[in-house]
Amino acid sequence: MNIAMSLRGRGSIGSAQRALKVLSRFGTTASEMSRRLDRYERITSDLGVRPTWPTTACVLARHPSLLRAYAERGAELALHGLVHGDHAALDRREQREAIARAIDIFRHAGLAPVGFRGPYLLYNDATLDVLRELGLRYHCSQAVAFPVFRDDERIQAAPSYRRALQLYSARDSRRIAVRPKVRDGLVDIPVAIPDDEILLDRLALAEPARSAEWLHILDLTHERGDLFTIQLHPERIFELADALRDTLAAARRRRPVVFTATLGVIAGWWLRRSGFRLHVMRTDDDRYRVRLDADADATLLVRGLDVSRTPWHGRDAISTSRDFETRALRIPVVGVSGRTPPAVHAFLREEGLPFAVSDDAQSYGAHIDVPGTEWTEAQVLDAIDSAPGPLVRLWRWPNGARSALAVTGDVDALTLQDFVLRFWETRSSLWTGAGASVWTGTRA
Repeated sequence: MNIAMSLRGRGSIGSAQRALKVLSRFGTTASEMSRRLDRYERITSDLGVRPTWPTTACVLARHPSLLRAYAERGAELALHGLVHGDHAALDRREQREAIARAIDIFRHAGLAPVGFRGPYLLYNDATLDVLRELGLRYHCSQAVAFPVFRDDERIQAAPSYRRALQLYSARDSRRIAVRPKVRDGLVDIPVAIPDDEILLDRLALAEPARSAEWLHILDLTHERGDLFTIQLHPERIFELADALRDTLAAARRRRPVVFTATLGVIAGWWLRRSGFRLHVMRTDDDRYRVRLDADADATLLVRGLDVSRTPWHGRDAISTSRDFETRALRIPVVGVSGRTPPAVHAFLREEGLPFAVSDDAQSYGAHIDVPGTEWTEAQVLDAIDSAPGPLVRLWRWPNGARSALAVTGDVDALTLQDFVLRFWETRSSLWTGAGASVWTGTRA
């Protein structure tokens, strides 16, 4: 355990309470955590979901056969660092060495990681550069804070809750589009809070309040078409089994459907989607040809157009054709004023919204006018969602899904020994030096 990080994130009293809880969740062998991983796996499997478990490489090195068995049954094991240390405190050279060695450990165990989550959800620009250089597909280290369901002043003012938001540099879900973003070939996947640690240790919620928090986030993400990345460490599965099961069962009942997948699958989809192209061309004064060049699982939405379509959500429908001509009194794309900054253009492209720069607001199915650099993604999307249309749009998720959900949980210790070793590993040459031979020889 990194004592300085624990004090920073929890304070002295919270750190002491954390230490006592650790003693009850880990044993001298991996059998206790195996029971928790098995319970986790059964819940997700019963509801048709495969989890992503970011795993610290040194833990994998000590327990390769145990963790590999879960991967062989469908769980994704992502990188969670070489040791459980703060990547934001390391320079590029140190991170290049540490992450490369972590990848080697995974490969030695017969695993090929495609994604990364920083311990404590911490990272810096050098982290992202190294991940790109080493060929990883995604990182999932950016926290996004959703409104607490029981949003009273007592909870919002709780020092431990505020401390968590500060530690994670959490972004406000009410201001952004909570979905992946491609940044120079690397997919940035957000992770939702309140997570398991906040629900249990910081807010001290009991059932049914725990389930209510995650069901509330499911409601918000489904309505907005966002991604809900659940963070539930396997060590807390017994306490949060009902919350996880309730949330996944509710997700299965939602219509339009919720796209549930591992982070690796979501990243793969988002990279494929980034190569799709939606074309809108005028063929006459009031006639337009629409063509989507995309894989078969892409979703083409239409609003206010007399074309072959199936009902979907609100005023939007799914077009049954990828190539059609239609009549429209307004151009079925987003008009963007000339003073709107280019950053909004890039945002619209990744949202799958064709646009044209014009100050003639009445000629377009929707129009955006951002007078300066102060704008939020949510404001732009709200303006488009409230516009009358006509509009066409490449939707975010495949096969007509309205929103998306992933279940994740970090595996940073399987035994009490693993947990105790975290403090030593982050202070030794194992972290940034050349002493990795102590544990990189994996055991079968």
